Amino acid sequence: MKGILSAKYKNAIGSFVSIYFFISAIVLVKNSAKIIGAALAETIVLIIRDTTSAVFAGWISTALLHSSGAFDSIIVAFTSTGVMPLNLAVATIIGAEIGTTVTPFLISVLERMKGKGETVAAFNVTMSHVLYNLVTLALFYPLELYFGIFTKIAEWGSHQFIKLPWLNSVPDLLDSVTPWVKPLIGVIGARAGLVGGGILLLVALGAVEKYMTAIFSMPRSWNLIRSTFTHPKRAFLAGFLFTLLVPSTTVMVSLLVPLATSGVFKAEFYILPYILGANIGTVFDVMIAAMATGDPIALGVWLVHLTINVVGAFLFMPILDPFATFTRKVAEYISRDPKTTLIITALFHIIPAAIILYYYLVI
Repeated sequence: MKGILSAKYKNAIGSFVSIYFFISAIVLVKNSAKIIGAALAETIVLIIRDTTSAVFAGWISTALLHSSGAFDSIIVAFTSTGVMPLNLAVATIIGAEIGTTVTPFLISVLERMKGKGETVAAFNVTMSHVLYNLVTLALFYPLELYFGIFTKIAEWGSHQFIKLPWLNSVPDLLDSVTPWVKPLIGVIGARAGLVGGGILLLVALGAVEKYMTAIFSMPRSWNLIRSTFTHPKRAFLAGFLFTLLVPSTTVMVSLLVPLATSGVFKAEFYILPYILGANIGTVFDVMIAAMATGDPIALGVWLVHLTINVVGAFLFMPILDPFATFTRKVAEYISRDPKTTLIITALFHIIPAAIILYYYLVI
């Protein structure tokens, strides 16, 4: 009993420390970006030139980082310092939504390679995630490309958030609790601070996920998740709450893969509601990052992240049954032979990387 209590205290302390360093990483990235300023802006615009390149940059960057929370947090920090234009920041957020599906998909591929359990069930989980984000990308990308809808939402949000009198005091408060950041930049330089801040952010988010998952021990988490697959609203709420506590859609969706493979649950109809709830739950770490900048524009970018996931939930909740049927057919096709699985896996990375390379070399 004593050992269990000490483990819980250890995980709780680890969570608080990880959150502290997550916030510190945002401060480090922001201050470093502010110093580099124009040079960093020129580099970003050289690679990300318009809405299309920004969307696919968000896709590939999130796929490589395996964390939309980390990527989106860096974007809001860049936006707050003015080194990234608002419209490009918004477009990268749209692309990051599909990038976050890559890790769970790779886990399904590993399950396929092991040849154990119900392979179709594993891909059914991840393809629910993938297809949902592909459809929303197909809907939201043209709206931003031709009408700038989400940039307008960000601008409207920034005008609303600027009315919050306490927002400007947040950076001063964070500077006071992270007094080591500015002296560190003075020693290592702004460029090293930018890279170090990005690495620290990834490590801190990973640690938050690790400790929070440990608090809700795996068997207990699995039992709770399994018990939710009895009603769409319950599955939605569970996805939201779990991801609110463990701030990673990747982790919370990936948890479902071994459960599905081992046959713990077969409620395909409720997988998408769980994912929709998880997508909304994961926006809160980006909200913290945006608030840490103290910039209304950064919060406007966060509002776009929230809007995408809320609108997606409203659009898909009424079509759960036909979507589940379609997803099942796609999962059966992808998992039927290793060659097909390998090709689809490669395309996840090749398509966005090729588009970015084309923009960089040709346009």
